[in-house]
Amino acid sequence: MSASELIYFAMTLVVVTLAVRYIGPFIGRPRTPWRGAALFGFIIAFIGWAIGA
Repeated sequence: MSASELIYFAMTLVVVTLAVRYIGPFIGRPRTPWRGAALFGFIIAFIGWAIGA
């Protein structure tokens, strides 16, 4: 994994995790726990990395 891929992975992980954590209440759902949000963010970032690799 090159430096640019690592930066892309980390940024995707942070953005997706924060989005999943804080967007829920805006659409009428309870706030997602940090562990679930981080796991979902990791899965999405990994899929993006796998497609781009």
